[in-house]
Amino acid sequence: MKKNISLAIIPARGGSRGIPRKNLELIGDKPLVAHTIEHAKKAKNVDVFLVNSDDAEIRTVAESYGALTMDRPDMYAHDKILQEVDLLLKWTVEAYETAHPEERVDIVVLLYPTAPLRDVKAIDQAIELVRDEDYDSALSLYYDDSYLWQINEDGKTVRPTNYDPNKRMPRQKESWNQWVENKAVYAIKRSVLFEVGRIGPKTGLVEMDKWRSIDIDNPSDLELARAV
Repeated sequence: MKKNISLAIIPARGGSRGIPRKNLELIGDKPLVAHTIEHAKKAKNVDVFLVNSDDAEIRTVAESYGALTMDRPDMYAHDKILQEVDLLLKWTVEAYETAHPEERVDIVVLLYPTAPLRDVKAIDQAIELVRDEDYDSALSLYYDDSYLWQINEDGKTVRPTNYDPNKRMPRQKESWNQWVENKAVYAIKRSVLFEVGRIGPKTGLVEMDKWRSIDIDNPSDLELARAV
């Protein structure tokens, strides 16, 4: 009988539009990708973790921090299509199972390396929602109490989207149900990933502090993470 496992996948491309080779940029004394490897290593509900990359140097660095690695096919070495990550996750699951026929991936965990400040507990909580409480998927979010506006069709004037300025209350008394996806943690049932995608019909929430939700996309994000 095959052993069911939870597999954490860390996708780390060599290319990046905002910050060239950002996964190797140092935050503290470690490369960016190493922070997420250590999060996966500390999570008690992660059975196996690996870094999927098209870049040999990133794979070498990942291995030095204790991660399994997998060479990413050229067809997934870009971010030109919205479904690329889901396709990459499916490919990685199948490739891992081919290499380890005694194991079956039951829960897939997606950990972007661009979240160096994530709370490790959020990884375990997301897996528990899927494994123990029968959620299709779970993801990390942070609560947002921002007053949001959008630009009108004329391209000049603006209007509020989540409150009435004439009935504005103190921020702490507003009752918004407003959350932001921080791209730090996703956990998905294998069947849901292959049939639907990484966000299933019944999706659970793992709350994370806003300060832990930095997503490294441009140089200012990098400097902010270094300052925390």
